[in-house]
Amino acid sequence: MSGVMDILAATSSEAFYLFLLVLFTFIATLALPLPVEAALFLGPETNVFFQAAALGTGKAAAAVVALRIGKDVNQIMQGRLMSTSLAKAFVNFCNYLVVKFHYAGLYFILSIPLMVDTVPVYLFGIFNEEGTIRPIPFAYVNFLAAVNRVIITMVAFTIWGVELT
Repeated sequence: MSGVMDILAATSSEAFYLFLLVLFTFIATLALPLPVEAALFLGPETNVFFQAAALGTGKAAAAVVALRIGKDVNQIMQGRLMSTSLAKAFVNFCNYLVVKFHYAGLYFILSIPLMVDTVPVYLFGIFNEEGTIRPIPFAYVNFLAAVNRVIITMVAFTIWGVELT
């Protein structure tokens, strides 16, 4: 894992950095227990809007893959997710938001900064047994939520006086 972070930190070309950022976000969303905003600390003096677009693109692509395979990992994830009462409460709350508010509920959950993306994205695949969550709108929601998370992170760190680059 640190190898990927070292490569991201060492890139001198902004285009190559953004490509690696998309790739890192894709992998982190599907399989790594890391918040995707961690990669913001590693970028060169890259425009924050390009970083947000790269994060959004990687997250949107990974979310569509997770939505497609969510049904296949349903029983594995449910066994792991439902192991504690706190996890059950979180899953039930997410399910409530998705049922009640549809894509707005998805957007709200996915917009929480510094949250690991792997579990919520797979949750939506599990919730999607009836096929009500469509891949294209799901990708848009994930893209916009990732951009939102970057903005919230940047504003918070600016307020706290932390420089990301």
